[in-house]
Order: sequence, then structure tokens, then C-alpha cells
Amino acid sequence: MKRVAALLVAVLMVALAVLVRDRLDDSGGNADDNNGDPSGTATLVCVSELEAVCRELERDNDDLTVRIEEAAATESTLVSASFDLNDPPFDAWLTLQPFPEMVAEQRARALLPQALDDPTDSLARSPLIIAIWNDRRDALAGTCAGTINWRCIGDAGGRPWAELGGQAAWGTVKPSHSLPDRTAAGLFALSQASASYLERTDFSRNDFDTNAGFRRWFEQLERSIPSFPAPPRTPLDEMLSKGPAVFDLAGSLEAAAGPSIVRSRDRDRLSILYPSPSTVADVVVAPVANTNRGGRVTRLLESNEAAELLAQSGWRVDDRPLAEGIDSSIELAPESGLPRPGVLEALRALWIETVR
Repeated sequence: MKRVAALLVAVLMVALAVLVRDRLDDSGGNADDNNGDPSGTATLVCVSELEAVCRELERDNDDLTVRIEEAAATESTLVSASFDLNDPPFDAWLTLQPFPEMVAEQRARALLPQALDDPTDSLARSPLIIAIWNDRRDALAGTCAGTINWRCIGDAGGRPWAELGGQAAWGTVKPSHSLPDRTAAGLFALSQASASYLERTDFSRNDFDTNAGFRRWFEQLERSIPSFPAPPRTPLDEMLSKGPAVFDLAGSLEAAAGPSIVRSRDRDRLSILYPSPSTVADVVVAPVANTNRGGRVTRLLESNEAAELLAQSGWRVDDRPLAEGIDSSIELAPESGLPRPGVLEALRALWIETVR
């Protein structure tokens, strides 16, 4: 019996050794790899719209490294078949919904394993707004029957201001928004504009072809935009630094526009409009699948420290005071007002086809 017991113990020890070796092989042979050990420096990728918040977090946390990327760049990395879940280049993604869902759907279509664990609930929110010079607002209000929205802006885009009650010296109507093929804010502004024309927020890709006049209107709006500043510069940045000659109005996040305009020398010449239908950006953090450090980063982003930084940067955070320039009279709907992730992908592709 003793010999049998000894033999069983030996077999168990061999099996355990094989299991440990396999685990090490799966992690590249490093017992302290990112997947297994939550200690060490974690890497957080942040969308460009949240750069200020992430830079502050990096300064205050020695065990955190931050990388700032446009949303589409990180999305492209995550949907690639070459993304290595055993040795991921970062641990978590601080982004805006529904970008994690867009990644999940694209990987599922490609029969790839999920790259991200479930994102958090919304950490902070910001509505999409239109920043406009007051004299342009007053002139456009007549053309838009008193309510300025993206549909009316698209109808007016590229037309001489002299035809619309403005001054001939203003030239043509020059709207703008950030690049939709690179930034989250640009894609969301494009979605809000499309929802304005289609008169529904749950539009589908079929509406691009079946709704009479949409493509003509879409092309007129986008081709009336004289230029798209290279990120991280935004159209609002250009308006504040160069004045009304560059753009008459720009789509933006309230979190970026409110604090910037209220601190600007042109604060008395600019207005912030909240167009209908409402579109709201929600901040979430999505940890990379199978990474323990991703959980640590998530806890940091859900902390009071992060909530305070988000609120100070102009984002709306529950139970936190609003930053200067954020309109407390505006109440946000619980829904984002954005279409399904696949529709956003199709809208971005339509934009590239139209403009590029």
C-alpha cells in the first residue's frame, strides 16, 4: 500500500509540474507577466477627449502610465487579429460608449475572442453641443425658423451668408466638427447631425439610401466644412484662437466647450446651443480581457479621485459640482441618443466615402 501511495504522489507531482509549465508557456514564460500579476506599472490608453483627466491621474499615480490615442486608433488595434491577449500592449481603455461595443461586434464577426472585459457603467457624461458666434446665430435663426439644428445647418451649409440675412463679408456658411474617422466627438457629432435630418435617433444604415434626400443633404453639410483640424486640435480650438473667419459654428462636447468658452476672451461673442435630438457621450473604462492590472486601473477610474478630475474638466458626474461653463439648467436624458454600434461604423464609412 505504501508503494501505491508513493506512486500516486509521484504521478500527482508530475501532473502539477506539467500544469505549471503550461501556464508559464501560455504567459510567455514569465511568472510576473501582466496577466498573472496585478503589481507593477499599469498602462491606460485614453481617448483624446479625456487627455487632461488622464494626465492628472498619471501625475498622481506612480504605478500608472498613460497613453493618449484617438478613439479610432485604439479601436483598430483592438479589432486586429494580431492583438495578443497573452501579452497585451495596455491594460485598460478609458473611452466613450459605444466604442467597446463596436470592438466586441467587429471581433465577433471575425470569429476572434473578446479583447475587452465588460465596460463599467457610465462614469461621467457630456452632451453634444454647437458653439456658434452670436451674430451668425442671430442671422441663422431666421432661416431656421427660430430653432437652429443640424438639419437646418446642413441646408444652409456652403450658401452665401448674404442670402440668409447675414453679412456678405462673412462669405459662405462654414460649419465644422472634429474628424469622424478618428475621434469619438467627431463621430458623435456626425450621428447627431444625421439624426436631426432623419428625425429619429434609432436610425439604421438602410436609412442612408431609403430616405429621399439624405445623401444629398449629408454631402452638402460635409463639403461645406472648409477644413478639419488635425487632432488633437479641434474646430472649437480654431474658433477660439483665430476668430470667426475660420468657422461660423462647430459641433463639440459640452465638456470641452463650456469651460473653454467661459475662459475665452470671446466669451461674450459666443453661444452654446443644445440641439435636438440630444446626443450624450458616456465615459466608461473597459479592462483588457484576462489582465489583473486592468482591474486595478478600473478601480482607480471608479474612485473619488477620478470622479473629481472628470467633474473639474467639464464632465457631468453624479453628486459633483458642475464646472464653470456647464449649464445646470440642461437635464440629460438617460439614453445616449446614439444608434447601434454597427450603424455608427456604417456612418463613418459613408463619411469617408463622401469626403475622402
